[in-house]
Amino acid sequence: MVEERKKHCWECRRRRLVCDFTQPGCARCAASGVDCPGYSETRPTRLQWLAPGKVKAHNRRSKKEKEEEERRKEEEKKRSVRLSGNSSDSSVSLPPPVELHTDVHAMIQAVQYYNACIIPRRFPTQDMGPTPFIYTISPSLFQMGMNFPDHVRMNMVCMTLTHQMNRTRADDPYSAVLAKRFLRYRGYIIRSLHDDLNFEHKRKADLTIAGILNLLLTDAQQDVTPSWRLHLDGAQKLIKMRGGMRALADVPRLHPLMVSFVSIVVVSDTTSPASNMAMATWQLEDFEFIIEQYARGQFDFHACPVPIFTQIVKTNHLRIRAASTQLEQEEEGANPLAEAAYGVLSSIYAFSADRWAESKPSSKEDWALVGAAYQAAAALFCIRSLQSQGVLPINAFLRDCCSTHSQLLQVLLTKVFTSPKTELFIIWPLVTLGVEAVHGGAPMRRFVSDRLADLSRFVGTSNPLEARNILQRFWASGGDAWDDCFDRPCFFTTQMAVDVSRLHSST
Repeated sequence: MVEERKKHCWECRRRRLVCDFTQPGCARCAASGVDCPGYSETRPTRLQWLAPGKVKAHNRRSKKEKEEEERRKEEEKKRSVRLSGNSSDSSVSLPPPVELHTDVHAMIQAVQYYNACIIPRRFPTQDMGPTPFIYTISPSLFQMGMNFPDHVRMNMVCMTLTHQMNRTRADDPYSAVLAKRFLRYRGYIIRSLHDDLNFEHKRKADLTIAGILNLLLTDAQQDVTPSWRLHLDGAQKLIKMRGGMRALADVPRLHPLMVSFVSIVVVSDTTSPASNMAMATWQLEDFEFIIEQYARGQFDFHACPVPIFTQIVKTNHLRIRAASTQLEQEEEGANPLAEAAYGVLSSIYAFSADRWAESKPSSKEDWALVGAAYQAAAALFCIRSLQSQGVLPINAFLRDCCSTHSQLLQVLLTKVFTSPKTELFIIWPLVTLGVEAVHGGAPMRRFVSDRLADLSRFVGTSNPLEARNILQRFWASGGDAWDDCFDRPCFFTTQMAVDVSRLHSST
């Protein structure tokens, strides 16, 4: 006798989850706080997944609720007209507001906004060479993305809402609507990740790691909470459960994911206290392996030259070692890390931005400009962060070196900001100049503040403004050391998502 094939409940079908077939309602729905619609042959009408406490009978809305909804719709229409007529964005028209009754409608609206308002500003970057991460989302890509779990696909919704919030004045009534909507879909992402982490076969999945990193970037860009570091710690645990970075590096589809992970760890550690760095739980050789074997794309590490990025990694490693051996150094009166520090600095000076740019297929002058900016910033970071830990001395020679590097970096960044091709890649050099501006005077500080504000408008996130706030507090604090500026882990980036193009809905 052939056993009758079990059917998934309607809610698990809609969310593309594996049902446990419990009668009369599945435990999967109960665990998610959702009323299970059952297993009937007929699809339930108006099946929706709403946040707990938000379920309302549509035919029982009060007159006040209806009036409020009409008022909000009218505000959205007025705002759409205002934004469409904005002189700075006259070439971009916003898609009409869509009422978000389901996640499908939310995804459609997000894709429309992304294609119309976000991606066009990034197209100039393609003049610098092939960029696999800059493209419009076609209907076929949209359909493919709908097969991903909520914690991956809902990142698109949060990304576009973040962009809209940062283009909306704080006193605009629509701002509160966007913020509420953002928190709702961020909650969906967290719930989806929570569900997958509860299942052994999904806990170690590629897409689970990607979902955590995307949530990290979402929180970092919107600065909604300081939880981005907790997300990073969670991703690190899952990667170690999978055998570590080297083991995952042997899986070709994970190469972009691992490069993004290394980039996030290294960049965030530069602006974190030496005593609280994510890299501290890894071996230096693991990072060097990923960089050497798989950093082949032109835009890996946000266009930072690989030789310079390697020295940034080594500087971070020296900071960790210095923080852990500081008491011993003070007692012995010697500094065993100084020689290594000067070796890093020599490698940074040996880099040639012009020679590096010659290897690029196009826009060699732009590449040389970006490479030189990262070189100057890396030299400043090496000297100032290691002086902060007592590895390098504070003397007239290194003070003159920093003065020279900062003046050069300001000139380079002034040129970088004249081109939309390069503007996306220089938040880290700009923040580094901001730290050095504590020694550089008011004009340099104004330059950094103004450019971070410009970058926030260009990228459409509040992350550069958070960098400006931290730097301004540092300038006013009376401190002048690198670790005086970053007394808690900070992460400044223009990256909005990790590359999941090689992953599949089943991974």
